[in-house]
Amino acid sequence: MKEIKIALVGQPNVGKSHLINSISGATLHVGNFSGVTVEKKEVEFERGGVKLKLIDLPGTYSFHAYTPEEEVTKKFLLNEEYDLILNVVDSNQLEKNLTFTWQLADLQKPMVVAFNMYDEFARGGGEIDTDRFYKLTNIMAQNVSAKENFGLEELFEKVIKTYELKNTPKVYYSELVEEQVENLKKVVKECRFSKRFIAIRLLEDDEDVYKIVHEKVWFSDLLPVLKKAKDILRGEYDEEDTKTILFEERYALSKGMVTQIAKRPKKETLTEKIDKILIHPILGLPLFLLIMWAIFQATFSLGAIPMDYIGKGFESFANYIGSLLPSGIVKDAITQGVIPAVGAVVMFLPNILILFLGINLLEQTGYMARAAYVMDGVLKRFGLQGRAFIPLVTGFGCSVPAYMAARTLKNPKDRLITMLVIGFMSCGARLPVYVLLVSAFFPKEIQGNVMFAIYIGGALTGLVVAKVLRAVLFKGEPEPFVMELPKYRFPKLKSLLFDLWIKTKLYLQKAGTFIAVASLLIWVLSSFPRAEIIKKYENMPQTPQLQAKMHKEILENSYLAKIGKLMEPITKPLDLGWREDVSLMAGLAAKETIVSTMAVLYGNGSSNSKTLIENIKKSLPFTAAVAMIIVIMFYSPCLAAMSTFWAEVPQWAWRLFYTVYPNVFAYFAALLAVSLIKLFGA
Repeated sequence: MKEIKIALVGQPNVGKSHLINSISGATLHVGNFSGVTVEKKEVEFERGGVKLKLIDLPGTYSFHAYTPEEEVTKKFLLNEEYDLILNVVDSNQLEKNLTFTWQLADLQKPMVVAFNMYDEFARGGGEIDTDRFYKLTNIMAQNVSAKENFGLEELFEKVIKTYELKNTPKVYYSELVEEQVENLKKVVKECRFSKRFIAIRLLEDDEDVYKIVHEKVWFSDLLPVLKKAKDILRGEYDEEDTKTILFEERYALSKGMVTQIAKRPKKETLTEKIDKILIHPILGLPLFLLIMWAIFQATFSLGAIPMDYIGKGFESFANYIGSLLPSGIVKDAITQGVIPAVGAVVMFLPNILILFLGINLLEQTGYMARAAYVMDGVLKRFGLQGRAFIPLVTGFGCSVPAYMAARTLKNPKDRLITMLVIGFMSCGARLPVYVLLVSAFFPKEIQGNVMFAIYIGGALTGLVVAKVLRAVLFKGEPEPFVMELPKYRFPKLKSLLFDLWIKTKLYLQKAGTFIAVASLLIWVLSSFPRAEIIKKYENMPQTPQLQAKMHKEILENSYLAKIGKLMEPITKPLDLGWREDVSLMAGLAAKETIVSTMAVLYGNGSSNSKTLIENIKKSLPFTAAVAMIIVIMFYSPCLAAMSTFWAEVPQWAWRLFYTVYPNVFAYFAALLAVSLIKLFGA
């Protein structure tokens, strides 16, 4: 039986996976692409006596690959054997999706286009003339809906027909570009790719194609022709980057094609009606800030409800464990060190889940893309590209995926600036520390507003730092920003709950392992040496007051105190004591350990959140609390995040800069705040 091997290609969120799932009688195979952990789906089925094998390639925006998934797709299309390309396009995003279609057409491989989600497009009166599309491009196309399961059989008929006819695309750019392509084709000799594809990719400075052809004997003849072609394009378009020139060519071609083949929906959609408000030039930014303010208010007010219950639960658990264990160091370590410290971290879990729920809702409803669009103008003023919004917002959850998300920024300068300021976006691990200190030092009625100010203040400071970095170290303008605005959709409850469950599971695992061990270490270091002090008090009447005095003396003379007091000369201007110094040092491993360390040092063995908050309030001056909040806002993230930055940025100079500058900045920012408070007598 004849077999057709098909590369299923498209931009992200065009419904490729849904299309695969809608094929009747198909056998699905799931694995990984060679050498990477990117999932590989293969589907086999028969139609008209022909065996069709679909390889679902990861969604990619263009041949300029910036993520591991895009790299996989590009490598497959360049290096693997396949018979035909099936390009899936979102009917509701024609101009944007077709820019990639033209890149695929450059390969000169047999190709078919599936205009997916056509049901949504047609519902408002839209139409796509696939016959007209074929006449203009020599690419067969079919209107389909994977969701409604229509048009699929006709699509596969056209796939088989295209394969039999060996139909290749005939897509052309402007006369000037085509002239340069033809000049280059004359010099290109034998190669496994079409001459047209080689010429276009070299005009776009494609490194992968350059590596393929630079060993060829004719490459030296090609170089002067290529240089001349680029110079002509740069002069004519007044643009240095030839990639941008070709992108604009493809986008112009897409717009022209859409006017000829598509009839737009007449009826204004619900998405368009909502967008008139949410991305309004004047109302858009205030509405975004209002939504974020509401999330932080809910994080604080709703998250406070279960805190006492969790604290009491851990207190009862500590008492129960204490009743089972004999008196001694082991009992003290577990009931006064580990359990109270872990409890102090776990009691802030509701706050973290509410914050993540709010961010997930914004993502699933489609609002996050609108927020990026609204923020584009603001970010540009600070030297950042609009696409930087996504890694920056991801940084509010965790810096590790935020650094990886910065890969989507094409320009190396834009990417590095974004990565250098991601740390100013307070991650979820810092939230428990903020809640602890804000609860202790600010009136209840303004605590939510203070939290909002901390997060927005950190973000704004990051933008100012980005502006300075752009002006001093990364001169030049950020690249233009193009991003799809998906339709608004109701969030899926199952998906939301599953995500929250994963977050809860990971948080509790961290609390029960790393934080428990760290707390035990902190307790040991804060409780020894103790033999001489215990001997000093053993013959005295053991009253609660004497016990407290003895505990305080042990703490002040402990190994931990000696370590912390080494830092005191540096942090004294910030009104921080050795306990706070030790807590901040522990926070470099993981920010949650700041809370667990303070619970050991200030909790007096209690798991009750109110006791911990009251002890901190009595022991720390207001200036020290403000200084500590500011240091936590700006100093280095956890070791996992720092390791990710180092993995993403190979240059040692930037690694060193990233390691040092946040801590220097945090110190002087805290010093300024403390000085201002003292100056104005607050």
